[in-house]
Amino acid sequence: MSAFEELGVMPELAKAVEDLGWMLPSPVQAEAIPLILGGGDVMAAAETGSGKTGAFAIPMLQIVHETLRQRARSGAAASTSGRGGGGGGEAGSSSAAPACVLSSEDRELHVAVSADGLTAQCRSEKAWGGVRGSVGVFGSCGGKVYYEVTVTDEGLCRVGWSCPTAALELGTDKLGWGFGGTGKKSHNRQFDSYGEPFALNDVVGCLLDCSEGGGAVAFTKNGQALGEAFKLPDNILRSQVLHPAITLKNAEVAVNFGATPLAFPPPPGYLPLAQAPAAWLAAGGGAAASGGGGGGGRGDKDLGRKPVCLILEPAKDLAEQTANCFNDYGKHLRAPEVKTGLFVGGTDAAPQIRLLREGVDVVVGTPGRIIDFVESGKIPLDQIRFFVLDEADRLIADNPDVITKLYGRLPKQGTGIHRLQVLLFSATLHSPEVRDMAGRICVNPILVDLKGRDAVPETVDHVLVRVDPREDRSWLQSKPDVFTDSCHALDRVGPATASTPECLSEGVKRLKQRLLQRIIDTLKMEQCLIFCRTNHDCDQLEKFLNTLGGAGAPGGGGGGFRGKRESGKENPYSCCVLAGARSMDERRAALAAFKDGDVRFLIATDVAARGIDIRELPYVINMTLPDKSEDYIHRIGRVGRADTMGLAVSLVAAVPEKVWFCSVKGLKPWLAPDSANTRTTDKGGHTIWYDERELLGAIEGRLGRAIPAMSEDLQLPPQLAERLSAAGDKYGQQRGGGVSKEVTEHLEAIAQNVAHLAGLEWQVQTSYLSLKRKWG
Repeated sequence: MSAFEELGVMPELAKAVEDLGWMLPSPVQAEAIPLILGGGDVMAAAETGSGKTGAFAIPMLQIVHETLRQRARSGAAASTSGRGGGGGGEAGSSSAAPACVLSSEDRELHVAVSADGLTAQCRSEKAWGGVRGSVGVFGSCGGKVYYEVTVTDEGLCRVGWSCPTAALELGTDKLGWGFGGTGKKSHNRQFDSYGEPFALNDVVGCLLDCSEGGGAVAFTKNGQALGEAFKLPDNILRSQVLHPAITLKNAEVAVNFGATPLAFPPPPGYLPLAQAPAAWLAAGGGAAASGGGGGGGRGDKDLGRKPVCLILEPAKDLAEQTANCFNDYGKHLRAPEVKTGLFVGGTDAAPQIRLLREGVDVVVGTPGRIIDFVESGKIPLDQIRFFVLDEADRLIADNPDVITKLYGRLPKQGTGIHRLQVLLFSATLHSPEVRDMAGRICVNPILVDLKGRDAVPETVDHVLVRVDPREDRSWLQSKPDVFTDSCHALDRVGPATASTPECLSEGVKRLKQRLLQRIIDTLKMEQCLIFCRTNHDCDQLEKFLNTLGGAGAPGGGGGGFRGKRESGKENPYSCCVLAGARSMDERRAALAAFKDGDVRFLIATDVAARGIDIRELPYVINMTLPDKSEDYIHRIGRVGRADTMGLAVSLVAAVPEKVWFCSVKGLKPWLAPDSANTRTTDKGGHTIWYDERELLGAIEGRLGRAIPAMSEDLQLPPQLAERLSAAGDKYGQQRGGGVSKEVTEHLEAIAQNVAHLAGLEWQVQTSYLSLKRKWG
């Protein structure tokens, strides 16, 4: 039995893992895999390159594969049962209809549902609370159904119909259609006048017409028709299930689905929901959207088999990398095969939509594309059993609303190993934002903390280079050419104004690029990962290095790397960029070129560089300190891996620097700076003042020590020079020139097997010689 099988991993998966070179589980895999297989929520803190993708991919693939096999067996049994019953397809249509009540599972936590499932109450005065019915209606059923809602307490309420993956706050997305007490109809956050207001003791009838040529939602008030409110699109009728839906704010309502006498008779042609044929209805949860009940699988024909896992990544490159890992780990899984789909923005959506129609089991993607597909009904969530946030700290910092929306739509009615599992993985999981989100979306999560809040690799040395334009006035020189961000394009910059804050800020920008060149030359860097604050900063630094290396025309840098290799490492400043503004093909080519050694420097933003694992990388340079100390830990964690020595160099400005800060998506004020957009944000512009001295204090507090400065001639501080000398005199190699800790552990693990094989070899050789003497 392999080491992975001892963790509970099935043999097919264990073989795939070993094929990829993981003979032994990494620490995070050894801790997390059994916990995930056991059905619990897990938060795991481990550095990139530690095998954390495998830590969640391996158990998820196993559970998904087992789930698919169980479904296949259940489907075969159901099919056999149906054929053997003599009634064939009629058996399904004659079965009893599921009971209609309000779901105790498909609701907001602050909504209370009565024991009989016919009363809902929300006492929040600030937040809307939604709940859906336990039974839905197939849009393709061809019938007309009705239910009643009676307002039993003052407050605000909205009633109507929604799909299983719609927001519980009815009418705020593309999959919900509501009518509110203020006399407004609502769909996709568009509120239009309709009918008339309703209040305490009023009875609102909710009508759904799925007949051919119909496809509409309408309402009544106290038995009086208010007219058609919404026309339903054909794709909704063809592929969706629609559930009764209610959302409340400090209100209470009672519902009647028709199991007891209604307050008002339904309009002609409509049936009370509780009296509708079973073939029209789908039970809530999994069956609701999977074609369960008597619906004969309506919806599945168009949507294919539905995803079981939803994995969010903060960047396209990481999503692609994770999807590839799932394919690699699952390559030996057969009958059935586990299908993984990649869904990211900035690429053609048509192939991704076709993939969803064919059916996928694992969805991996970026928040923007995922929420777009969910809200438009392209990604169904009613079968999801795993919700994974990889690089969770960055996802939560940048996309908290998307995470909350997605979590609100996930099914939570399962129990035991069938319940929804939420997994958070990152290098750091200790920020207040992460703790707050975990408290809302996790249930008693187990923390696997292999780093600790302040843990950093002991193999990384930290140094800073002070950037003070008041003391080093070389930034006033005209050569070499520098390319700054145009933040001070309208300011007077020169010797006469050299003491103004704006001029000193521009001096910081120019001086940093020239200091970078001096650092590269002094340390004789052959390979380095350089972090910049923004995509635009990456572009400007690329121009600077390309101009130094002769790859681009002065002032343009137009000959920079774009997937070609003719510049090569013979150029001492060869570089490429890994940033969100570049196309996926450019980013993929840039990363490959850097890993293959075709260029010396990879310029990256924080998000783009997440998940990069480059063996024996010697240097990381921070052109600007990150605004969060957690991101500093992410950055410097790119070096010092596998027991190799690494150096993290930070250029720290001694004076405040004015930088771009634009919160308007798609706006790029740096392309046309003017007197308005170069103002600070508090004055209506798109800039802020960035004080790296404060940021340095937060980082040093996290490290628990001060970061030493390099000398004026950019030599290492004496204590670091001595430490490097003792470790082997070179960053990027093993400490002491020996083998890594991982290799040592692997050798120890196989030592017994090697000894046993040696013994067998001795026995074979002895037997051969004995036989040779006997018969010679």
